[in-house]
Amino acid sequence: MRSVTRTKGLAGVPSVLRKHPVVVVGAKQVKKQPSPRHSNSRLAGVVTKTKAQSSDEEKEIPAQDPESDQETTPSPPAPAAAPAAAAEEGESVPDKEDASTFSMQYKAWKDKSNLAGVEATPFKIAEGYTTKLIGASVPTLTTALAGAFVTGYKTQLKKQEEKGDETYALPVTLPGGYFVEEEQTFAGTKPEKPVEIYEFQGCPFCRKVRVAVSALGIDVLFRPCPQGGEVWRPEAIEKGGKSQFPYMIDPNTGVEMYESADIISYLFKTYGPGDVPGSLSFRNSAIANSIGLLGRMGAGSRAKPSSIPPQPLDLWGYEASPFVTLVKEVLCELELPYVQRSAPRGSPKRQEVYGRKGHFQVPYLEDPNTGAELFESSAIIDYLQFVYGK
Repeated sequence: MRSVTRTKGLAGVPSVLRKHPVVVVGAKQVKKQPSPRHSNSRLAGVVTKTKAQSSDEEKEIPAQDPESDQETTPSPPAPAAAPAAAAEEGESVPDKEDASTFSMQYKAWKDKSNLAGVEATPFKIAEGYTTKLIGASVPTLTTALAGAFVTGYKTQLKKQEEKGDETYALPVTLPGGYFVEEEQTFAGTKPEKPVEIYEFQGCPFCRKVRVAVSALGIDVLFRPCPQGGEVWRPEAIEKGGKSQFPYMIDPNTGVEMYESADIISYLFKTYGPGDVPGSLSFRNSAIANSIGLLGRMGAGSRAKPSSIPPQPLDLWGYEASPFVTLVKEVLCELELPYVQRSAPRGSPKRQEVYGRKGHFQVPYLEDPNTGAELFESSAIIDYLQFVYGK
């Protein structure tokens, strides 16, 4: 397979070459002004939250992680004008391989891997995964199932004969021939385009945002920024002006934002019922997430060599699932962009998958670069490492 050399700073158009985007500072909206590239005042044109220098937000990192993501990171060299113009015109970025390369790898994986034809079985634990799943379950416990249920979650009992063959329901039949129907009573505004979030797996503040995304049941394009990453991390620093995560860009409104609490508040006000539920805020604290992430000791937080596909992958799942967590760790360390189709309990996305596949479980991966459609976390992880790892 062809090896690709990634070039820092060319993964996206530099922010100073774009039209001035809107940056949210607390409740204010301010336009960024271009500033000299190689100057000690590089951040003069980047609006910084007034509390960013004094709060502990995003300055903290998991106890197992020696690298701080709040420290100022030197700016990557400014790209030449010609490549920048090419990127604006939509030409291919040099750190991505052609999809045909991955299609051939996928075919080779199907021929060689004994996991390629594994049957989807709910709650099945593959050999060698028990300890990993126990560790991945810890943050779900420390945050008391935050993000496991969609906002507006409701259940009701119905007779089995009321359930059609094409209707998704929990695979449990209760005494008396009843089944549990789950639904979302709140229907908020769904983003026309996926909200974009730059983050990495072992960051507790990033997990806070991922929990909120799951609770809202919205689609989000995650651009993984593990430490040592050469694809999305430099792009995030270039666009936002500092090495701080999570960093959100909403292409539907033009809003760009740091600080996990502010991102969560924005998402709930824009795509949710308004205020963040107090019970969610209490359970989804930075401390609870920091303790929970110790269960995996920073897994997925450091970049590994990989080849970047031209299109993001699609992953159905939600943050509280330990099976999904293991897959997202690999996506993060390989720097593979993916759209999370958030499908917590009560989400209508469960019915969407069930209607198409006749079965529902998470994680479920669709790869538009190869045509792969996979259930089972062990098979997905094996696939990702074989097709995209180096």
